[in-house]
Amino acid sequence: MEEIWALIGIGILVGFIVIFLLSEMDRKHYNLKMENLRKGYSILQNQQQEILNELSLKEPEPTTVKNVAISLIYNLAASKQLFTLKDIELMTKQIQNHYSTNLDSSSTFKMNFPEKELLNFEPKETLNLLTIINEGLHNATLYSKANYIFNIASIEEGNLNLITHDNGLGYNRKEIQDGNGIKTILKAASDLKGDLKLTSTIGNGTVVNVQIPIDNF
Repeated sequence: MEEIWALIGIGILVGFIVIFLLSEMDRKHYNLKMENLRKGYSILQNQQQEILNELSLKEPEPTTVKNVAISLIYNLAASKQLFTLKDIELMTKQIQNHYSTNLDSSSTFKMNFPEKELLNFEPKETLNLLTIINEGLHNATLYSKANYIFNIASIEEGNLNLITHDNGLGYNRKEIQDGNGIKTILKAASDLKGDLKLTSTIGNGTVVNVQIPIDNF
């Protein structure tokens, strides 16, 4: 009988030890998870501050309307730590409204974004996305004389496509070198590990399509 009670006691002791070890593992796992979260938030906060610092050091653009647009996209990108494609859609609408209100343009602005795409973007990624959209809109509104200017986002073949499409004058890319706007788009696309597909035909408008692997987000 004493042997049975001894075995029961050993079993209880072993049980307590196992429970203690498991609780320690859970505690360490929780602490590690919280530490990683804190580091993640710290990185995103740093990105927000870096964006605002970069804005304060930017050289002014030739026109007030472009300066205001750039200030708008920088402040939008620094306003949160994580963004969704729905956020990008709402911000695109603000940029469209800015150009519609402040430039002498008869163009009608249209949009088409996916409704339920669950992508998340950090502040610097968001700034690059908005830069692509802003430069495309600025060029189209200022130069295309289009009836319609479309901003489209789509998910196809593992890529996020950001498209600015106008039905305006178009131009011959062989005769006209890429300006600062296209160069800025190329830089933003490169930062996102994406590619720019630019097509333009005289009389048939221009399509600016930046294709970004969604694995990056």
